Amino acid sequence: MHKPLFHRLVSKDVETEEVDPHSVGGGLLSAERDAIQGAAQTRVEQFTAGRVCSRLALARLGVAATTPIERGEDRAPIWPRGFIGSITHTDTWCAAAVARLGELRSLGIDLESATPLKEALWRRVCTPDEREWLRELPDAGRMGKVLFSAKEAVYKCQYPLTSQFLGFHAVQVEIGDGSFRAVFRQEVGEFKPGHEMTGRYLVEDGFVATACELRA
Repeated sequence: MHKPLFHRLVSKDVETEEVDPHSVGGGLLSAERDAIQGAAQTRVEQFTAGRVCSRLALARLGVAATTPIERGEDRAPIWPRGFIGSITHTDTWCAAAVARLGELRSLGIDLESATPLKEALWRRVCTPDEREWLRELPDAGRMGKVLFSAKEAVYKCQYPLTSQFLGFHAVQVEIGDGSFRAVFRQEVGEFKPGHEMTGRYLVEDGFVATACELRA
């Protein structure tokens, strides 16, 4: 059993829940099952774990446990009115983070294996400045994965506000000691070049975990 990660990365306004997807048997509500009909067993486990984690976390904010979290046409979760959230998973771990809309505008979390980001992928994932920074590091592959995960968290955070897909080069990420800053390089909805998002990260227990929040 892994130790929970995300409660250390988010503010007090956010509730989190984490679980091994293989340990969750049933748990889907009838309104949620349609979204996963015919999917492979691994996908069913991950989807179920994400919904179960989300409903457990939402219950701490007063949402009834019988409230389904359905899936939109864009495959994103449809959160109960007045709430926001984010779900992430690997084959062996799943997490959800939720908050009241009004305390936060949006949030995004991401979880990745801590295996190094292959150098063959650097050009696709990283901006020229990011690649130059990585080349100076003794653990470039691992920090490359942190960059990748931070961009995923930023994407998940901006998407509910813009409904726009982001390429990896749309933001440039600067990594600090347990924190990151993402600067938009192109206009995406309300976000203009130079606008920033900040977040935090952990590399622990074989995982890279990242989270970012937008305050209300």
